[in-house]
Amino acid sequence: MRDEVLYWLSEARADLRHAEASMRLGDYNWACFAAQQAAEKALKALILHLLGEYPRGHDLVVLYRRVRAHLQLGVGEAALSRLSAFYTLARYPNAGLVRPSEEITSEQAEEALATARVVVDEVAKALGDP
Repeated sequence: MRDEVLYWLSEARADLRHAEASMRLGDYNWACFAAQQAAEKALKALILHLLGEYPRGHDLVVLYRRVRAHLQLGVGEAALSRLSAFYTLARYPNAGLVRPSEEITSEQAEEALATARVVVDEVAKALGDP
């Protein structure tokens, strides 16, 4: 396995820890963004491993579809789509929410974190749990 694949997975795990810390602090928008980043980096690690190319883009559904023949997730594409939305929604006041830091709920952040955990865990298993 290429070292770069392990770096991507390591960063995915770091983002997941950041999401968990943000959740504890009540920073739900940052928890959602970090959860999205964790899932994105995990999927990109698997794409890099399986296809040997650096994937571009942030849409988790698109990324997942590239590897779904090799990865069965315990969450559906609808959950991935909701998590993908936080790439912009959680950070910018003009991306659908007026004040993401005040409008994103703990329930949304819990779902985002749960989805990201599944993605990171399943990708790690697919990679032999390095």
